[in-house]
Amino acid sequence: MGYQLFLRTSSGTVPSAKAKRVGSLLTTGMTNLSAALESLRNQANEGRLAVTLPASFAEHWLAPSIWGFYRRHEDIELRLDASNRDVDLVAEDFDFAIRFGRKTAPPLNEVLLFGDAVLPVCSQGFQEQYGINPKQRSLQGIPLIHVDNRTSDPGWVGFDGWGAAYGFEAESLRQGVRYSSFSSGLKSAIDGQGLVLSGLVEAYNAIRAGLLVMPFDPAMRCRTHFSYRLIWVGDKPQTKLHTDFVDWLMDMARQYRQGVRELLQEEL
Repeated sequence: MGYQLFLRTSSGTVPSAKAKRVGSLLTTGMTNLSAALESLRNQANEGRLAVTLPASFAEHWLAPSIWGFYRRHEDIELRLDASNRDVDLVAEDFDFAIRFGRKTAPPLNEVLLFGDAVLPVCSQGFQEQYGINPKQRSLQGIPLIHVDNRTSDPGWVGFDGWGAAYGFEAESLRQGVRYSSFSSGLKSAIDGQGLVLSGLVEAYNAIRAGLLVMPFDPAMRCRTHFSYRLIWVGDKPQTKLHTDFVDWLMDMARQYRQGVRELLQEEL
């Protein structure tokens, strides 16, 4: 337009008198433009659902059931980010996060799905091969599967912590193979190669399918401090697809809690 809109001064750049006169109009215009773009973006995302969640939870708990949700919405784009990275929901383009952790705070909203507990599991054949007796208090000679770097949860124990809680000989808890990946450790147990300490959430489907057994009293478990939670940004618009997903996941969580009560014959 041929006008100078900004002036350079010793303290920085300031708007000229002409710029100040149209400043409110420009602000309103930019705000409206931003709102229009956000509306278009929301419309484009109405058929997309993006969820970030822990890798082991995705593989061992969600994967067997997620197709039940997808069959209700076969025209959607369903994106599952199975990662242990702690995603920033405010800054990144995800609709929900499932996290194993403590209670969150605003601007995040959450619903509690369920807690967890750690206990030893193995295949039926492995239990019979090594004659594991629920009353024994030594694991000497029994191949153990250790998993490193599981979680920062102070309640998540290894064989040493679990054994100390239930009176096992400390020297019998150190032998075995160590994995950096939980999925590798659980698969090794399913294949009959050892006894592994697992979260009940991750082992549940394999136990129900008969691939794993709990060779000791189910009451011999260590409750975790963290819980599984569904989390989203509180002021982010929710579509019907979003609310359907929350309702479906809460129903799956309710069925899981009922299944755990039947499995353990008590509340977790």
